[in-house]
Amino acid sequence: MDLHTFLLAFATFILTGTINSSNAEIFGNQTVRDILIKNRCLCPCGPSTLDSWKSFLIPFSEGTWFEAISYCNEMGMSIVQIRNKHDSKELQDWLNGQEYEQGESFWIGANDLARAGIHRWGLTNKQVKFEEWATGEPNGANIRGEIEHCVQLVTDTMKWNDAVCSKKLKFICERFVQ
Repeated sequence: MDLHTFLLAFATFILTGTINSSNAEIFGNQTVRDILIKNRCLCPCGPSTLDSWKSFLIPFSEGTWFEAISYCNEMGMSIVQIRNKHDSKELQDWLNGQEYEQGESFWIGANDLARAGIHRWGLTNKQVKFEEWATGEPNGANIRGEIEHCVQLVTDTMKWNDAVCSKKLKFICERFVQ
């Protein structure tokens, strides 16, 4: 399957809202769920026990938001989700020990691809409840014909900015470890 077909399937999945409602055949005899499973884009995106903690990874390469999702899942991880102040602080503490350029931005899992203004986490379809938007964000700007639907984290401030999903950025993957 080519990248275009996968991205179309992923967008269809996001727009349907859940994996269970994506059982309609869209490519021959393949459903969105089939395509996501085949491309390893389904993940357990939460702690398996109460004593779980997060492990983070910043890959060396940059990618679009969709490529970030795919890469993290290929590694058995998910794109980072910042669910509360504790998650934000934990990530900030970890980032402080990493080498990256001052002011660098990273993709995180939040997006409003399914419905403008309603942000959800990556592939979980869980609504974003904790938000750390930079002043004036999210603004859903139109950049050369593409609307900003995906969210980047600005490391200097730990604030969020919406950006076009096709922008190439570094990204942060996470995995819950017991």
